[in-house]
Amino acid sequence: MAAEEIGERHLELLGVLDELARSDPDGLADMDRAAQRMGLDTVGKESDRAEFEALASALEEAGYVEAQGSDLATSHGRLSVTEEGRRAIEGS
Repeated sequence: MAAEEIGERHLELLGVLDELARSDPDGLADMDRAAQRMGLDTVGKESDRAEFEALASALEEAGYVEAQGSDLATSHGRLSVTEEGRRAIEGS
């Protein structure tokens, strides 16, 4: 997904990831915590897991986040927000 196709829900997730990463000593955000903050039950609801996966994948494709030992399909692992991602947050 191109950066110009990133919508409001994507930016909401990007903001949550950035907030979590800033409070982490390694600068990484846990995907499961991010999903919970977005109100998504990625463990119990397939539709929530699919939504989170699609949002995170789009952000990764746009260059806004990078996976760190992650499995987007299961919402496990961690993501870091790139400088480009931070600029997108500041511009929204």
